[in-house]
Amino acid sequence: MPPHRILLLTDLLPPQFAPRITALLQRLPEGDWQVDVVSEEIRGDHRGSHGSVEQKSSVPAHHLERVPLVPTRGRSLYALADALWQEKSRRLVRHIRQHYDLTRYALIVGMSYRTFPLPAVALLARQTGLPAVMDCRDIVEEYTPEGFLPAPLPRWVPMRREAYRWLRRRFIKARTKALRAATAITTVSEWHRDQLQQLHPDQQVICIPNGYDERLFVASPEEAPQLPLRIVYTGRLLSLEMRDPTLLLEALQADALSRWVNRGAVEVHWYCDNASQQLLESLLERYSNEVRACQHFHSMVPYAEVPTLLAQADMLLLLGRREQPEGPHGMVTTKLFEAMAMHRPILMVESDESVVAQILRAHGGALAATNVVQVVEFVTHHLERLERGEVLPIDTFTDHYKQYTRAAMAEAFTQLFGTLV
Repeated sequence: MPPHRILLLTDLLPPQFAPRITALLQRLPEGDWQVDVVSEEIRGDHRGSHGSVEQKSSVPAHHLERVPLVPTRGRSLYALADALWQEKSRRLVRHIRQHYDLTRYALIVGMSYRTFPLPAVALLARQTGLPAVMDCRDIVEEYTPEGFLPAPLPRWVPMRREAYRWLRRRFIKARTKALRAATAITTVSEWHRDQLQQLHPDQQVICIPNGYDERLFVASPEEAPQLPLRIVYTGRLLSLEMRDPTLLLEALQADALSRWVNRGAVEVHWYCDNASQQLLESLLERYSNEVRACQHFHSMVPYAEVPTLLAQADMLLLLGRREQPEGPHGMVTTKLFEAMAMHRPILMVESDESVVAQILRAHGGALAATNVVQVVEFVTHHLERLERGEVLPIDTFTDHYKQYTRAAMAEAFTQLFGTLV
């Protein structure tokens, strides 16, 4: 029996940071599924992406095409047209109908950050009658009122707050309209699933968490622990309203930790983009010279190199914010599972006081902090342990994280696809 053929539309492909789509393509059984992937061509340094950080990623020999959809001139007007009429999805549909024989496919799949390319998937599904799976790895509702855009609106935009509200409504409306054509809707956390299920009560909404790459993120034992304590963060900061390191910085300036900081026993290493570094440096202006001196900034590294950085760390830093009425909500980052897999102490500041905190408690050896005192005690404990040269007890961590592998994620998608063809 020949493999089922899938037409998969996605907003990003490697070398752009696209771990969910990459993991799926790597793990779909090639004897059962043949995938034609169509994505937007990202030109240059796109502010809305993580950049070309998956240069070493291996995507199997599916048919991959990147289509130039955004004009080189008039981008602001084009962005407005896309918000109003989903112009990007319309262009993608025109391209597909000109270059692809849609009678060859058994299933259409769309994978999205916010809206694109879900309207394109919906239009093609309606025109062909094919079943459609639409995946929402992020939704507008999870963000703060101004955090749902990959880059902030320019300062010169009049009535910026009203503009954000208008855009938020437009994006939710466009996504909701597109998802009505979905045979099945998938998303990344129970909170996202519940939000989407409320809007689509008569449709199948399935939670398929982002897993960690179990082939890359492999725990290694501590070797001769010693000072300084290396705290490592990898990733971007869209805004301090979404991810806020203040509790850690306040703790480092507290009397109980300042003596360690002053002697160079604490190092905080940030592997982030330029915009995140500028945001952090602006925040650091409030703190002492000693606290600023123990911060070390580095460029973001290719995804395949992240496990090495984490393995060299003494403590892994996750950033978050407490869930509140206007966001953030339900954000379960892949970095959480990657950190858990490395068997290193994990410090989250601040706690979301929700699903991530619950997962960390089940994991062990971690703190989702709600105040400075907790951070001081957690960091001090590990400073004293490193000063004594003590390795972590073997039973520090549980195997709770092993259910969140990329293999498990791909298997969940595969089983869903199998019910629809």
